[in-house]
Amino acid sequence: MPRVLMLPIVVALFMTTTAVLAQHAEMMGHNPTGAMSVADPRVRLSFPPALQAHFLGNMREHIQTVDAILQALAEADFDQASRVAKENLGLDSPSAAGCKPSEAPAAGGAAKPADSMDAMMQLYMPEPMRQVGLAMHTAASEFARVALEAKQHHDTTSAVAALAAVTQNCVACHSAYRVR
Repeated sequence: MPRVLMLPIVVALFMTTTAVLAQHAEMMGHNPTGAMSVADPRVRLSFPPALQAHFLGNMREHIQTVDAILQALAEADFDQASRVAKENLGLDSPSAAGCKPSEAPAAGGAAKPADSMDAMMQLYMPEPMRQVGLAMHTAASEFARVALEAKQHHDTTSAVAALAAVTQNCVACHSAYRVR
């Protein structure tokens, strides 16, 4: 695809990333304008300090992954975009574990203790938030598949649309919840 035709796509991706970054900054309590803000209607989450640090680290890794995907798409490197999405955001990525439904204990067995950050996330994350997170990881796996198909057809538009499904979940979560 000629670079001139990719310019609108790259601009749209940049604008989406900028919106997600602004939502992330707001979620973390940063107001770049310094202006007084109205009451924040989002649900405030109360995580233990170690879980909060882990969770916010995951969010930073997610936006870094989206940035790496955007860079790969800008270079029409669909293989790299797919690989980054699959390994860092997809359903089989380490960061998806905290969003997956926990396994029910066997009959007569005790529930598994919260011995990992993923188990703690399952305990403290509200169910609707977990569902949005799972939808984001599912969309990332779908993006990885679509990006490989897009390579065959030189179809950047379908790859960008699949990535938008990922970031829509990011925006939905950041619009509904805050950590601090």
